[in-house]
Amino acid sequence: MNRKAAVAVAVGALLAAPAPAQTGRVQIYGKLYPQFAVTKADGATAPGAEPSNLVAGTATGDDHPRRGSVDAQNSYLGFRGEEKLDGSLAVLWQIEQSLGFDTGATDTWGTRDSFLGLRGSFGTLKLGFMDTIYKEYGDPFGMMGVGSGNFTSSGNSLSMIGIGRDNAARFSERKEDSVQYQTPALGKLTFGIQYSPDELWSHGVKYEGERLYVSVQQERHDDFFGGSKNATAVANTGANARSKDTATRLSAAYRLTREHTLTADLARLKYKESGQGGAGEFEKYARTNWAIGWETRWGGGPVRTAAQYIRMNEGSCSLTGGVACSSEGLDGSHLNLGAAYDLSRRTFLFALFSRLINGEAAQFDNWPNGSPARGADTTQLALGVQHAF
Repeated sequence: MNRKAAVAVAVGALLAAPAPAQTGRVQIYGKLYPQFAVTKADGATAPGAEPSNLVAGTATGDDHPRRGSVDAQNSYLGFRGEEKLDGSLAVLWQIEQSLGFDTGATDTWGTRDSFLGLRGSFGTLKLGFMDTIYKEYGDPFGMMGVGSGNFTSSGNSLSMIGIGRDNAARFSERKEDSVQYQTPALGKLTFGIQYSPDELWSHGVKYEGERLYVSVQQERHDDFFGGSKNATAVANTGANARSKDTATRLSAAYRLTREHTLTADLARLKYKESGQGGAGEFEKYARTNWAIGWETRWGGGPVRTAAQYIRMNEGSCSLTGGVACSSEGLDGSHLNLGAAYDLSRRTFLFALFSRLINGEAAQFDNWPNGSPARGADTTQLALGVQHAF
């Protein structure tokens, strides 16, 4: 048999072979939103000039000159499916990953919400890597759909300690090794709880009406040491050290009309540690942050705008052994503005502006491509396009 005949037989056999059985539905989806951004940071605190002894001696004093970049932000690709079982029971799954197509870097599978679960009259049960209830239920402001992972995200302002960059202190995250349960809608109420063994509890309740959305959520981290990992001047050195960090947040959104929505958040963060090795080490830090936002579509046309203001208060702190602790200069503020022009139902152009102001001792950071010094204020501008599929 010559080569052409052999190939023809092989192709014919392949086409004649029965397809593997598959039931249910599978969906390919995603969102791409690359942008060209310009960023600068100035006004850094001079070394040794920090007024808070939680971070004394940690300033670098360096500013960052203007820098341009092309970023893919939180662009992602996902696959999900559902198969009906007996009665009201269904199995559901999702594999979702980030797309770093701005750098050509290879992203691994399942870097975003990925799970296998069951849904029925009892509610929804999922196992995997996913947003916590605290993150999913809270912060309803979305900056026109391009806020996630962008410099306009409130995650590093509203739900972060603000005295350092270590994400052990950040709430509003995804968590691996998680079990999550959400009740079916009980009228307009839904309850949710999530557990990651020996590390995290996250739970909340949300009310979803025609115009009003309100949620209350809380999250607890066990032995993350979010306080001492960021308060580098007074780290916890105890061999039997323990920590319990908690965040409690009230979130709300109200649709004034079909085109105008107001949002608000109030977050209380507490970091507490025990078993320290000596006097003058990290013991407690607590702060209250709040945010307000407004998103609108003008005249039912293609133009949309959004604005958000976040205020981060100084908070209060304590050190072991009766050593005085100062939280002076640990405050900050974050202003975000955005505009979009819809080209279709799935594609739009956007422009963003952000101004993050740090107190003299604070280190809130929303710049993915740089590391602003303590006390530095960051200004960012971006132009981009989003397409969802």
